[in-house]
Amino acid sequence: MSGESYSSANPPHVTTQADASVACPHCGTEMPPTAAFCPACGWSMRPLPQKDRLLGALAYFTLLPAGVLLILPAFRAHRFIRFHAWQSVLIWGVFFVLIIISLSLSNVAAPIVLLLFGILLVLAMLFLWIVLSIKAWQGERFEVPWFGDLAGRLP
Repeated sequence: MSGESYSSANPPHVTTQADASVACPHCGTEMPPTAAFCPACGWSMRPLPQKDRLLGALAYFTLLPAGVLLILPAFRAHRFIRFHAWQSVLIWGVFFVLIIISLSLSNVAAPIVLLLFGILLVLAMLFLWIVLSIKAWQGERFEVPWFGDLAGRLP
């Protein structure tokens, strides 16, 4: 036996939890090496192909591209594309329902207030559309509160 001594707490063949974690290249959060996305910032830990990133960004343009991506089985099999398509469908659906309600009520009560609400809603949707498209193009799984959690659970 050589002069090396091993403590029973850390034998040389066993890795500790600290050795088995990796840091997110985007925010530095520690996570398991098998994680697909960073739990803190949503950054993809595996590089996504440019095609997947493009289709994820395309899903936000309106309901039509998102619907097509959800119908075609070749695209539906990709978790990243499916998540962004579902989130887009949910966000655009709520947006259109709120616009229809706002327009129908603007003829009955408080037309100026509801018209201003509609304008602010359109500006907010434009901003959200730009941000979500950029995040998808960068390969991030950016979850909008309420919508992102639901989109992640839909098949």
